[in-house]
Amino acid sequence: MTRGVDAQLAARIHFLARVAYGAASRPRAGREIVVAFDGSPQSRAAVGWAARACGVRGGRLTVCHVWDGPRAEREAAVTTRERGLAGLVLSEGVELAERLLPGRAVRSVLLRGDPGTELVSLGRTAEMLVLGTRGRGGMAGLLVGSVSVHVATHAACPVLAVRGTAEAAGGAETVVVGVDGSDCSLAALRFALEYARGHRLPVHAIHARRDGPGRRGEELERWVAEAVAALPRGTAGVTVTTSTVGGPPLPVLLPGSHRARLLVVGSRGLGPVRSRLLGSVSRELLQRAGCTVAVVKDRD
Repeated sequence: MTRGVDAQLAARIHFLARVAYGAASRPRAGREIVVAFDGSPQSRAAVGWAARACGVRGGRLTVCHVWDGPRAEREAAVTTRERGLAGLVLSEGVELAERLLPGRAVRSVLLRGDPGTELVSLGRTAEMLVLGTRGRGGMAGLLVGSVSVHVATHAACPVLAVRGTAEAAGGAETVVVGVDGSDCSLAALRFALEYARGHRLPVHAIHARRDGPGRRGEELERWVAEAVAALPRGTAGVTVTTSTVGGPPLPVLLPGSHRARLLVVGSRGLGPVRSRLLGSVSRELLQRAGCTVAVVKDRD
C-alpha cells in the first residue's frame, strides 16, 4: 500500500464512522431506492439512474457497497485495511449521489458478504434495487454472472440492471414493456406506466403470441386500459402505444430493447414452467438486451 492510500484511509475515518455496517444495518420500511456501487463506470451509471428515480418518486436513496473480506485465518491481519478500502469506494458512490441530489440526505451501507445475498436482503424493504451491468472486484460480471440472476430471482422489489455508462444513460426515449396477461407482466405494465409518467416518456407495450397476432390485439388494449385506469393521480402526459406480434417473446422483445431507454418485464410469464422464480425469457433479456432492464414481480 502507498502512503497516498494510507492518507486517504485516515481522511475517511469520519465517513466510516457513519457508515452502516453488517447485518444490524438494514433499511427501515419506506420509499427507499437502493443502488449497488463498486466504483466501476457501470455502477456510476446505476447511481445516476437511481438518483433520477429518487428525484421523481421521492423517498430516500441508499448507496450500498458489498465487499468479500479475507478468510478467518487472515482476518486479524488485513480486515481493517480491506474494510477501509471498501469504505473509500462507498464514499465515492455517496458523494456522486449527493451531487446528483443536492440538498437530499443519502444513506450509506457497507456490507461484508456475498453481494447477491446482501442485496436481496436489502431489497426486502426497498422500493427498487438498481445494479450496474458489470462491476469489478467482488461484483465483477454482475449482469452476465450469477449475481444479477440471483438478485432478480429472489428480490422482493423491482430490480433494474443498468446497461452502459453514465454518458450513455440518456439514450432512447421510450419505455418498452412485455405483457402476456400473467400477474407478473401486469405488474411490469404498471411499473412501466408509473416510471414513464414520472420521467415524461412514452410507453410501448408488446404482446408476443406464439399462435400469431390474430384478433387478439384487443386483449392487450384491455390490459393497458385497466392498468392506466388503476394509476393514481391520472395519466396526464403518458402516451401509450401497443402491438401484438406473432412469435416467441424473446425474439419479439429483443429488437425493441435496442431502441428503448428501459425494457420492463415480469419475473415470469405464462410459459410452460411457471413455477420458476425467474422465467427463461427474463433471464435471457437480462443478459442480451440492448438497454437497461427492469424485472418486476407481482407483490400483491
